[in-house]
Amino acid sequence: DVPAAAIVGDADAVRRLLDLGLPVDATDSQGCSALLRAAGGGHRAVVDLLLARGADPQRAAGSGATPLSAAVSMRHAEIVDRLLAAGADIEQRLPGELTVLMVACALGLPDLAARLLGAGADVRAVDAQGRTAMHCAAMFGFSARERTRLVALFDTLLLANGDADIDAEAGGATPLLLLLGARAEPGSAADEAVLVAALEQLTDHDARLDVQDPRGFGPLHLAALHGLLHVVQWLLRAGADPDLRDGLNRSPREIAVMRGFVDIAAEFAPPGPPGGDVSMARFLRDRR
Repeated sequence: DVPAAAIVGDADAVRRLLDLGLPVDATDSQGCSALLRAAGGGHRAVVDLLLARGADPQRAAGSGATPLSAAVSMRHAEIVDRLLAAGADIEQRLPGELTVLMVACALGLPDLAARLLGAGADVRAVDAQGRTAMHCAAMFGFSARERTRLVALFDTLLLANGDADIDAEAGGATPLLLLLGARAEPGSAADEAVLVAALEQLTDHDARLDVQDPRGFGPLHLAALHGLLHVVQWLLRAGADPDLRDGLNRSPREIAVMRGFVDIAAEFAPPGPPGGDVSMARFLRDRR
């Protein structure tokens, strides 16, 4: 059928099937149209043929995916451009009220984010949890390993008037807190050099360091939670409050001690005599 032919990119088969009278917007067992399949597969010739035959660029699959979201998710920039030129709704909502711009940012795709913004995507649109594209970019940033890619993504959003200090209405976390792993499991791996570069960007655009998430965790709490020594050092130099208390009245130092990050705990403690508590804790840890 038409979607099956579109999956493999067989433009001749698609043309013959359409000439036989099969509907251009027929869907497969997953509710995916031929246009969605071709867009996700990167088959430009099939996309062009289907659009020329009147395929609906707004038709969503049973999952809520659209041809445009499929092309963005699979990083097919030319097909994104083609769909937009054909009138695909750039603000059509996906499950969870996500936009395609949020998808591009969550995947860390600065080039596609720039294309979407250039086509009129709303940088301040919010999803069902009150998150914007900036929040999605920040969540990607915590696990990012390419400094230039993350910096380019934030630059793209900030130049488009993205808000570096906006709370997620339902989640209560700013992009800076999400960048520091406010939604990640404790101790999750992160590249500290990448995080510091992004922190510098956000604070240069007025992101505050006195913010807290619904648990009361501030930037230093999160850096301590994940064992990010160099991030802790940067935050302290930048003026983050080491005495900020979370919802359970714990300081960042107490979070570090609780997690066993004694080197980080030492960043908060006043200098003591050799053999003090932190040095002994380090000695015991290193012998394990």
